[in-house]
Amino acid sequence: MGDRYTVIFEGRIMPGKNAGRVKERLKSDLKTDDQGLAKLFTGNPVAIRKNTDLATAEKYKQLFAAAGAFCEIRKDGEPQAQSPPPPSGTAADVADDCGAALSSAAPPQPPVLPVKHHRITTPDGGKMIVTNIETVPGKNVLEHFGLVSGSTIRAKHIGRDIMASLKNLVGGELKGYTQLLQESRQQAMSRMIEEARLMGANAIVNVRFSTSSVAQGAAELYAYGTAVRVEQEVVDD
Repeated sequence: MGDRYTVIFEGRIMPGKNAGRVKERLKSDLKTDDQGLAKLFTGNPVAIRKNTDLATAEKYKQLFAAAGAFCEIRKDGEPQAQSPPPPSGTAADVADDCGAALSSAAPPQPPVLPVKHHRITTPDGGKMIVTNIETVPGKNVLEHFGLVSGSTIRAKHIGRDIMASLKNLVGGELKGYTQLLQESRQQAMSRMIEEARLMGANAIVNVRFSTSSVAQGAAELYAYGTAVRVEQEVVDD
C-alpha cells in the first residue's frame, strides 16, 4: 500500500471571496446540509477525508479552491508542528458526510493560489511585509513578536444612507458603503502595521479581518496578524 493522506480544512476563506457564497458552493459541491456545513466552520481543524491516496486528496483540494477556500493535505504518519489534530467526533462525521460527494460533484476547477505578499512602506521609510499566509515565501523567520492588531469604528453617513435607500429600489452596488469599508480596512491595517513597526518587526503574517457591531449604525473593523522579523538578504519584490 502506498502513502496515505488526510485532507484538513480549518475554515480559511481566500482573500476577496464572499463567505456566504463560499459556504453555499461548498454545501452544493459536497452534497451536505446546514448541519454538515456548520461542522466545517467551527474554528477547529476538520478532517474532510482520511486515509486516502494523493490523487483523491488533490481532487478535494481543488474542489475547495474552486469554491474559494483553502484546505491542506497532510501525509499520514508525519508529525504536525503547527495545527492540533481535528477534534474527535466532528472530524469523523464530516469525513463520512463528504466521502461520497466528490464523485457526483461538478468537475473542480484548477486550484487558486494564495495571493503574493505585499511590501508596504511604513511612516519611517521602512518596509513591512504583509501576507495572509503563515510564512513569507523565500524567507526564514528570525524572531517572533506575537499578536498585533489595529481597529477603527465607523458610523454610517446620512448622505450614503439616502443613496443606499434609493439604490435598494433599483438594485446595484452600494458604492458609498463599499468606499467606507475600503477606508476602514486601510486605516485598521495602517494601525496594525504601526504597532508591528514599534515592536521591531519587518513582517506580519497570517493577517485576518473581522467586523462587529458596537452601536446602532456603527461598526468596528478589526485587523490582526502575527508580527515577526524575517531575514532581509532575500528580496523578492
